[in-house]
Parts: sequence; structure tokens; C-alpha cells
Amino acid sequence: MQGILEKDKERQLLIVKVLLSEHKIWDRQEICERVQCSKKTLARELKNLKQALPPNWQLINSIEGILLEKPFGDNFIHLFSAFFADTYLFRICYDIYDEKELTLAMWCQENFISQATVYRKLQPVHRYLKSIHLELENTPLHLNGKESQIRFLFYDLFFNAYPAHDLFFTNISWHMIDRFIEELMERLEIYFSPAAKIQYATWIGLSLSRIKNGHPIDIRGMRTTKTWEFFNEQNDLAACFQMLADELNIEISEDESIFMLSCMFFCSLSYNSTASKKERITVCQQASPVTYRLVEAIYEILPNIGWDADDLLVSLIDTFSMFHAVESPLFLAQERFLVQSEHILSPDLERAILRIFDDFTDEPMYSHLHENHEVLMYRIGMSIQSAKQRVAQTDVLTAKIFSQNGFLWEDLVKKTIRSRYSAQQLVIVANTYPQQADFIITDLPLPHSDIPQLVWNTNPTARDWQMLDAYLEAHTTHEKEDLL
Repeated sequence: MQGILEKDKERQLLIVKVLLSEHKIWDRQEICERVQCSKKTLARELKNLKQALPPNWQLINSIEGILLEKPFGDNFIHLFSAFFADTYLFRICYDIYDEKELTLAMWCQENFISQATVYRKLQPVHRYLKSIHLELENTPLHLNGKESQIRFLFYDLFFNAYPAHDLFFTNISWHMIDRFIEELMERLEIYFSPAAKIQYATWIGLSLSRIKNGHPIDIRGMRTTKTWEFFNEQNDLAACFQMLADELNIEISEDESIFMLSCMFFCSLSYNSTASKKERITVCQQASPVTYRLVEAIYEILPNIGWDADDLLVSLIDTFSMFHAVESPLFLAQERFLVQSEHILSPDLERAILRIFDDFTDEPMYSHLHENHEVLMYRIGMSIQSAKQRVAQTDVLTAKIFSQNGFLWEDLVKKTIRSRYSAQQLVIVANTYPQQADFIITDLPLPHSDIPQLVWNTNPTARDWQMLDAYLEAHTTHEKEDLL
């Protein structure tokens, strides 16, 4: 975070992070110990923080201690993004992205800041940009460096400033990007949650804006190009990008398509089928054997607890595929700040993984593993934790509800199902949900459906519910022994 957030702002956010971790009156000494500051510094930061909080947040500073009250719908991310959007780096980069062509002197005048102040505040910014192989020019304000790294910086800044700052698609419809992502999900059999879709849409909107403004991506590396060739051959992804290009009346080169596809691995995604997971692993083995060797080396040192190997392997492959897109240092600002301080992995396992990183630092694409080890350890830990939970829990069946009588019948059946069965037994999937359901409940047989159907009476009877009970009993895997 050094070079992005000023030290006092970073300390204030750490204080808020502590106050939001539990709803109680916090002892000052406990806050000081967690934030690693003196009581005098804490008093100063609390005073400044009170001025910086949104109007509907309330910081209560009493003799008993400190309490923070906030609206139910707001969380730490809202405050983090507001602080982030107010940084010098964000404000300058946003004007560069917006093609304002301002000199530093003009920027100071427009923002009512003295040049002496800006020169002092920009010193850590220059150090930060240098660490990610970028340079800030002053006349006019401009970023020098690889286009892929410039886009990564923009993404990291702009996404961190959301939701305090609007998404920044310049003359590009959100619905157009959403349609493109939906098409990509269908062809690759992957799924982005609504929140993850915003992440990926940020990358797509950013790249399309840069293309429109005449800033082409640098030529992609051979490994990334091979990955694209495999996926494109199997799924005709070029057609998706061509539809997007036609809608915007621009040219999207193959290098741009490869870059935008690679950017999906910065976002959280899941695979809709066993086949899609196996395809992802096969593509990695053939197109990027270095990545597969790295993932396999990590997988082999993990304790064998009976999880689905493909499930964990594909998650680890996607974790390291971030480096395919940028091919230079990664510093995920928000993730570094929000990452849990507690170790998800045991210290011994972390040390073993770091030794594996040592073996791969001579590889150009992975020469910055150690610089990003905090984020990578967290992501690896989350992948392992998720794999453990999935093998330890009961398989949950999903159902879709259809009726010739429309909404009222469907709504009645859904409400009754929710009252009879827990979410651990049966989940009702919306009819627009991209993943295929395990079975369908309907009062009218559906033609040409490969999904099993339970055909019920128009007014569901006790016999119909008995059919569902029997189906769940026959198809649900009973809970396995806890492996955690």
C-alpha cells in the first residue's frame, strides 16, 4: 500500500478494520496493540477519522472506549473505496485515463493544490510506480511503460475505488459487456457471480476504452498465445470478440482478445461441469507446462485428505494465471490490505511453498512470486480451505420449477419446498441461472430435456411430496466424515 494510501489514511483504515471486526466498545489499549501505534497517535487519528467518515457513520469516543456505528448496508469496503478514490495516485491516473492531457501545473491549478505540496506527496507515488516498472511524466501527465502493466494499474486503482466511484466505461454500455461475459461463460462452461462479473466487466470496459483511445496492448507471450489457441479451437472464442468489436465499431486484435481472456483469472470464477475443469487442466498442461509444474509441486506437498484433485488443481492453476496477463510484478492493493492477518496455511506449509517459489523465480513469468507471496499464500489457502469444505459437506441437489399455470403454481411449490427442506438438502435454482439443475419439478412434461423430471399434479398431492422425498434419498450423498 505504500505509495498509494498516505500513512495516516492507512492507519485510520486499520483502526476502522479493528472497530468493524466486532460490534462492541473497544478498549483503546487493545486498538493500539492491533494497529501498532501509541495512544497519542490513536487520539489524533480518531479525531481525523471522525471528519473523514461518511455522514451516516458515527464514531462514538467515550470514557469506556471506542464504538463505531454504521448503516446496515455499508461495510469496510465502502470506506476503503472512498479513501482510495481520494488518493493522489488515483486522481492523477483517472485524469490520464480520461485523456485530459494536463501538465502537472495545470492539474494543481484545477485541483486547488500548490505545486510544492504535490511534489512532496508524489515522491512515494514515484517509488511505487517504479516498483511496478512504470514512470509518471509531468508534461503532460502520462504513464510510460508496458500497456499491460498500465492497464493493471488502472484496474487495481479503479476497482478499488468502486463503489465510492462509478465504473468508468467511456461510451460503452454495461449491457453490451454483460452480454459478452454471458456468452463467454456459456462457451467455456464457467460461472461468474454478480460481484465477480463486475470485476471482469471492469477489465473488459477498461481494455475497450484503451483500444478506442489508441493504446494497443503489447504483443502477448508465447505461453499466453498457446492458451488462447487451445481455448479458441475448442470454443470459437474469436466469434465472441468479433461480435463485441462489431457492436463498438472497433477492431479487436488477437493480442487484445488474448489479453482480455487472460484477465478473467484476476476474478473469482467457478466451473460448471467436470468436463470444463478437465479441459482447463489439459490446456494448462499443453500450453503452459511451467505453470502446471508449479501447481503440481504445490499440490504434491499437501496432506492427502481425499479431496477432488481436479477441483483443487484448477483453482491453483487459475491463481497463478494472473501472471500470464501482466507478465511483471503484481501488487493487488485492496487484496493486500483486506487479507486476513491470521495464517490460513500452517507456517511449515508456507515455508515449503516458499521453497517451491525459489525453484521457479528463474522463470520470467514467475520471477515476482516472492514479492506477491502474501496475496498468493492467502489465495492458495482459500483454495485449499474451499476444497476441504466441499468434500466434507453433503452434496446439495438443485432443482428448477416450471408450470403451465405460471408464476402462482411455481411460487407455491417453491415456498412449500423451502418450508420442508433445508438449504443443505435442496436448492431451488432460478430459471435464468446459467448452471444446469440436477432435476426439474413440473406439472407438464418438458420435451427434449436431458434433465430428470418429476411430473406433479397441478395441485401437488401428498404422493408428489413422497416422490420428492424418495428422489432426494436416492440421489443425495450422505454426509462424509469431517476431514477438516
